[in-house]
Amino acid sequence: MAWAVYARQSVEKKNSISIESQIEFCQKVAGQELNTYLDRGYSGKNTQRPDFQRLLKDIQDDKIEKLYVYRLDRFSRSVADFGKLWEILRAHNVEFVSINENFDT
Repeated sequence: MAWAVYARQSVEKKNSISIESQIEFCQKVAGQELNTYLDRGYSGKNTQRPDFQRLLKDIQDDKIEKLYVYRLDRFSRSVADFGKLWEILRAHNVEFVSINENFDT
């Protein structure tokens, strides 16, 4: 099983962190290269994002052991969606780490 990082940026703004920086910070915390899933130009308001869907499939296929995100809102902006996603992560024994928040399972 692999460790992974999910990064998302809806639009490039001067004051927002790039996808590449999100991935780099997560890899530093993990101490290793991570399988990368990224969605550029997609909002976090729903889960209809191409690489997010690919990540979910890999989680459900038990290919992912640990998932890193830069911040929780990169993963999901909806509390309801996150609750459903959390259940999927738990059902497949995936550790979830948000590197900029005290959220580490």
